[in-house]
Amino acid sequence: MKNWKKLIAVAMAGAMSMSMLAACGSSSDSSAASSAPAAASSAAASSASSAAASSVEKKDGDVKIAYIVKAKTDEFWTTMETGAYAAAEEKGVTLEFQAPEKETDVEKQVQMVENAVVKGFDAIILSAADSTSLLPSIVKANNAGIPVVLVNDTIDMDELEKQGGKVETYVGISQYDAAAQAGVYAAENIEDGKICYLEGVPGVKALDDRLAGFQDQAPDFETVASQTAKCDRNEAYNVMQNVLNANPDVNVVWAVNAEMGQGAIQAIDQMKKTGSISVFDFDASSDDLAAIEAGTLAGTVAQYPNKQAEAAIQACLDVLDGKTLEEHTETPSLLVTAENLDEYKAEMGIE
Repeated sequence: MKNWKKLIAVAMAGAMSMSMLAACGSSSDSSAASSAPAAASSAAASSASSAAASSVEKKDGDVKIAYIVKAKTDEFWTTMETGAYAAAEEKGVTLEFQAPEKETDVEKQVQMVENAVVKGFDAIILSAADSTSLLPSIVKANNAGIPVVLVNDTIDMDELEKQGGKVETYVGISQYDAAAQAGVYAAENIEDGKICYLEGVPGVKALDDRLAGFQDQAPDFETVASQTAKCDRNEAYNVMQNVLNANPDVNVVWAVNAEMGQGAIQAIDQMKKTGSISVFDFDASSDDLAAIEAGTLAGTVAQYPNKQAEAAIQACLDVLDGKTLEEHTETPSLLVTAENLDEYKAEMGIE
């Protein structure tokens, strides 16, 4: 596992820690370029030389991974967390699963990534809450010799390259293609579609891809509303109520995550329109599956967060073992409807 890289990372992280303490540890320093004092640089070089002289293969049990996601506010993330710890235990890896309280708290996530660098984790798995705000932090991890693996969400790769950074791979579905499954199904089964799009957090590429994936497959649908509900159930409920008051002829909803889909269902029920509006969403939460059974949700896109977590951890181990990964480590997705619900539940072991 190339111990000398780890020791370089620890030495450089120590230097970064001195720099951050001088700045009072504020998350607003995330975009500033870090620089180690000359003495610390000398220490890093000395550590590297010593490590090279006594390199010993690292066991998987010695690997520490910081797994940083956008939030734990919905079932998708808690399922991913459970899957991540199960995979870590199976592979003998020490894991620290972290998330801000809200998906919109980008600064907190930046702080978490930079703290992981300072603490000298062997690898970082990241589901970025914003396509560009995390880029300087990724560069800092690169400079410390800590590999970064993306999971579930992509970032602005062109801009990252301009800043001199890189990620090892993106682990997850093709967000666009997964959403397209729902768009194709809706276009084939609904005539004269008048649709409301419930968008996610602005600036998150994965959510933008989900929106476009559905839209491009249903070009004949009339868009009567398209606005963000910030991936929040309560906000989606309020937005949907306002949309229905202004546009009573809406008959299709595409929500780019499960929480917003559930908020839309509640608003539709409150307005006594259940059965007249086909709602589709993303994530296949337990509430989604129950709603499909009840006939209040037409379909949901499943993306198997537990499989993403396992693949992301394995990607870290492969990189630390000197392997070069493909740009995209693709994981499966599936549109779940009433037609294949039982099959999906059997596959997932859901009673």
